[in-house]
Amino acid sequence: MSDVHRSFRDFMLLLAGWLVLVYSGNLMTVIRFNDKTLRMVHINSAALGLVNFLLFYGCYRWIATPMLDKRRRLLSAGILLLIIPAFTLLKYGFIYLFFARDILYRGHQLINWQKVEVYTTLGEYFVNGLWNNLIIIIAAFSFRLFQLWLQEEKKRAMLQQQQMQAESGFLKMQLNSHFLINSLNSIYSLALMGSPEVVKANKTLTHLLAYMVDQPSDIAYRAPIREEISYLQDFVTLQRLRTGFQEGIVFNTPDILPEKNIAPLLLVPFVENAFKHGVSNRPGKPVTITLSCTDQQLLFSVHNYVSGQQRDKTGGIGLDNVRKRLQLLYPGHHQLDIRDTGAEYFSNLVINW
Repeated sequence: MSDVHRSFRDFMLLLAGWLVLVYSGNLMTVIRFNDKTLRMVHINSAALGLVNFLLFYGCYRWIATPMLDKRRRLLSAGILLLIIPAFTLLKYGFIYLFFARDILYRGHQLINWQKVEVYTTLGEYFVNGLWNNLIIIIAAFSFRLFQLWLQEEKKRAMLQQQQMQAESGFLKMQLNSHFLINSLNSIYSLALMGSPEVVKANKTLTHLLAYMVDQPSDIAYRAPIREEISYLQDFVTLQRLRTGFQEGIVFNTPDILPEKNIAPLLLVPFVENAFKHGVSNRPGKPVTITLSCTDQQLLFSVHNYVSGQQRDKTGGIGLDNVRKRLQLLYPGHHQLDIRDTGAEYFSNLVINW
């Protein structure tokens, strides 16, 4: 759309809104409807309303914005001081030519024993017209300032969205690189042991990486919960191949899931943390992963027994980043509870849809 078409569209929209507003206001002041009162409504709303709108639009379009610029403020103020009386004279002339009997007429006066029709003089109308024009100009400036405020709010919201997008993407990139290093270490361990499961582990890792790469960077994007569970199952499969103990990992998911979506790659850091710092090669002390989902909320918990090896105090970069992502993605709609008893580690996440 060209600038001319856009300006014309804005002009017509403002004019339509102005006429609706003026007609509504004038109709509300009518006590008794008849031909005379309806004629006055049309004169004040349509005829004079159009003249008043030209003053409103001129101030809104060409004067209000320059008034905010210090370099053009003095010139704009001077033009405004000329416009106010000019439009007052314009309206008086317009009324005098077409609607003098309706608006300016004040009755009869006896002069030299003769009845003479009396009309509002230019000076009398000028005083009232100045106040009327001043109100219209204030409305134009207020509307323009409100519009500029909305534009600034839109820009601010866009910048905030871009900042959140960048921060979320950076956090997700850190999680992905963290996951990749750990997964490659797992496959490297299998290769050192000469395990025939290396090929299967490599294929599973390929599926995991493909899923990670396919996720868009849009912070508002949500992946189907089924896909996220499938991703977690592949991740668990990779860990089972590494440890060689199927019973060392228990993954509980419901058979029937609602059609819900979740921010992608949000749950895997909890599982990764359990494998990194927990015990997953002892059937009697398995890593237990439980996921349940309803139309109202998602419940996700991971429990593991703590190994005797040195570990990060807060669960590593994964959990630290996932806390930040939760604040960005589900502010006020999640609860995260992490407990470390020294012997066991509990992660419980609740997301309210």
